[in-house]
Amino acid sequence: MSVSAPAQTQGIVVRFAPSPTGKMHIGSARTALFNWLYAKHTGGQFLLRIEDTDSERSTPENTQYIFEAMNWLGLESDREPLIQSTQLENHKQAAQKLIASGAAFVDEEGVTRFKVPEGAVHWTDLVQGDITIESKQIEPFALLRSDGTPTYHLGVVCDDITQGVTHIIRGDDHINNTPKQILLYRALGAKVPEFGHIPLILSESGEKLSKRHGAISVQELRDAGYLPQGLFNFLLRLGWGHADQEIFTREDAIAAFDIHAVSKGASRFDTSKLNWFNAQYLKSLPFTEVKPHLLAFLPDAAQTHPADFKKLEFMWADFTTRAQTLPEIADAARYLLADVTESYTEEHTAILLEAHHLLHDVYDTFSAVTEWNAEILHQVIANLVQHHGGSFKTVGRPLRVAITAQLGGPDMSRIMAALGQNECLRRLKVALHHVHQNGGHHH
Repeated sequence: MSVSAPAQTQGIVVRFAPSPTGKMHIGSARTALFNWLYAKHTGGQFLLRIEDTDSERSTPENTQYIFEAMNWLGLESDREPLIQSTQLENHKQAAQKLIASGAAFVDEEGVTRFKVPEGAVHWTDLVQGDITIESKQIEPFALLRSDGTPTYHLGVVCDDITQGVTHIIRGDDHINNTPKQILLYRALGAKVPEFGHIPLILSESGEKLSKRHGAISVQELRDAGYLPQGLFNFLLRLGWGHADQEIFTREDAIAAFDIHAVSKGASRFDTSKLNWFNAQYLKSLPFTEVKPHLLAFLPDAAQTHPADFKKLEFMWADFTTRAQTLPEIADAARYLLADVTESYTEEHTAILLEAHHLLHDVYDTFSAVTEWNAEILHQVIANLVQHHGGSFKTVGRPLRVAITAQLGGPDMSRIMAALGQNECLRRLKVALHHVHQNGGHHH
């Protein structure tokens, strides 16, 4: 007998079913992530459904936001997304079937309602454990409105049956919907899926993350300069953990993810933690992987210049030691990509004036350098320091101001190597000219 591959878990199918009513909220993104990870971990399928039946708020633009956020985070659907508005006929037929079987009735207002059977509804939640809700707590809920349009409960159950969904992982604000939906599955003669309800994400001050608290969206975080890898890892650790590991590649996360290990209590959105994760990925990812995300934050001219990327790549490790977000890197790298000699401040001018006697020597010395690389420049700077009295600050400070218009930053020999000899000499010349204009004099 041939040895076959281990049997897959009986075809697990999960879904993420957002309503396209705005940009993708961070809580929705985490729900999508947990569903995606559960599917990947079990060798199942992850599906996307767009619940677009609220015609007031569901716009094509908002649907685009969902696809955009999902793509950016790398949470691809295993099948074509199902668009709920294409399923209305199916929903109405299901309602007719329920009326015919006596499980539903039409009231005086023409609303089709579900007849709640006596007893209790019980399920073992993948996250919350055993939950029981008495039938008398459930009102005869609407299935079709008087105008014949399906309600949320009918639509969601029909679509989950259509898509063959076996496990429903969603926010715990849905717990009260679950007994109604379980009753509907049974009444429609369908297999009841497993449910797992994950806790909400609270704001840093411990309140529910709502639109009022400036609910945070995936797009806003992307535009604030976070990497998808950083956000992925941050969301993963919001309410789920594995031993005391913090950093997870996608592969690590898929291998380790266990829905039963999701915490029952709410998590807090912690910006400093997000910054920490992002900083880790800025340091560890190769420049080529970060580059496409960095583009939006660079000055326009720099976006098209291959030479600018060479400079950035050369100095990448210098910038990522301190930066937590992409704009911080773009800001730190300004002197590589733009002419900063036009932005000398009064303080800069004072430093240059004080050092004007040695700036000529600095210029002449660097003009004479025949091989321009960081090692040699390091030695040249050391010699200049020696020659001008042995204090690094005497030479290093005006040199840094002249070339970068900054008071601190990475090693000058590396910056000058990145900029190249011509540009360094040009900036030193501008600095000398600036000194003369402001009252420094020739020797």
